[in-house]
Amino acid sequence: MRFWQLFTRSLKETYRDPLALGFLLAFPLIFMLVFGAAFGSDTTPSYDIGIIDNDHTEVSQGFIDQAISQISIFEVTSFDDTDSAREELKLGEISAYVVIPGGFSTQVSQIMQGMEGDIVLNITYDESEPMISEQIISSVNAATRQFAQIEIPVTINTDPINIGVDITQMDFIATGIIVFGLLIMIPTSGRIMLRDKESRFLYRMLTTPAKPWEFIAGYSLSMVLLATIQIFFFILLGWLFGMDIIGSLWLAFALFLLTAICSIGIGMVVASLSKSENQGESLSWLFSMPLAILSGVWFSTEFMPSYMRTFAGIFPFSHAVEASRAVITRGVGMEAISGDFLFLVSWAAVVFIIGTILFSRTMRS
Repeated sequence: MRFWQLFTRSLKETYRDPLALGFLLAFPLIFMLVFGAAFGSDTTPSYDIGIIDNDHTEVSQGFIDQAISQISIFEVTSFDDTDSAREELKLGEISAYVVIPGGFSTQVSQIMQGMEGDIVLNITYDESEPMISEQIISSVNAATRQFAQIEIPVTINTDPINIGVDITQMDFIATGIIVFGLLIMIPTSGRIMLRDKESRFLYRMLTTPAKPWEFIAGYSLSMVLLATIQIFFFILLGWLFGMDIIGSLWLAFALFLLTAICSIGIGMVVASLSKSENQGESLSWLFSMPLAILSGVWFSTEFMPSYMRTFAGIFPFSHAVEASRAVITRGVGMEAISGDFLFLVSWAAVVFIIGTILFSRTMRS
């Protein structure tokens, strides 16, 4: 009856580790709760929109205040000229901008008086997020027709910012897939340390002059080397499947490497807090999968509630996704993503300091 003995032994090991068992049972529930909170409700997205008023009349100002600004999904910013608005669009600060041409008030007045008229608006949008542009255009169209009290469509001239560049769906999702692949290094790095802890290897090493930071550095450097190789293959496969890298390849590589370092550091912290490999594995996945959802790995964060985006912004992965997409799909430089880059650097430094402190206390105990 060795089969039955092995079965009972395995079952006892499972329920004798209540923390790991709790995570095992709670993981599907928490995963569903996070996914449902992010996308399950009737969520209203929010887009930053620029407005350039070249008509400079009371009617055009009324159109901005009473129509465009009243669209619930828009956060409106006024610009003096198209050059400044286009620069903000390239930097990713706004999703689109609307130009109200001269003669707008005349056309609106004629239509309101029952005369013929043609209302023309010019919209320039960021085509690197293809799901957003259609919603912006349709919302502006509907608001304009309601303001002018007409049923016929409004003439909207569209101008994608990446003129001459074929932005595919692969360009959008490839960066998210790469960041998700690096997120998986959280359970991977934690598992390696916990395996050495359970095999008593780390305790034997305590008899040597090695210090806690040397343990952390030793584990981390090997994982960073693996991450570097992993990033190389991720980018290569993305390119083979049609991902176009418009910006600096080295800048994108640096962003991904910082993301990997953050994941490795988090894995080290999880390993320091866990008593067994089962605990560490469960806690790592419980941490990494919800973050993958909230960070925009598979879906645009514009469709999530603002409080969910704010929570995701505390962690490095949403910054990594946004910055790498800006570099790869829009070709921006360091000046546009410096805030996200410094955030990743700070996170990597802090998490390794915390990991070293926790590891030192764990080993002493």
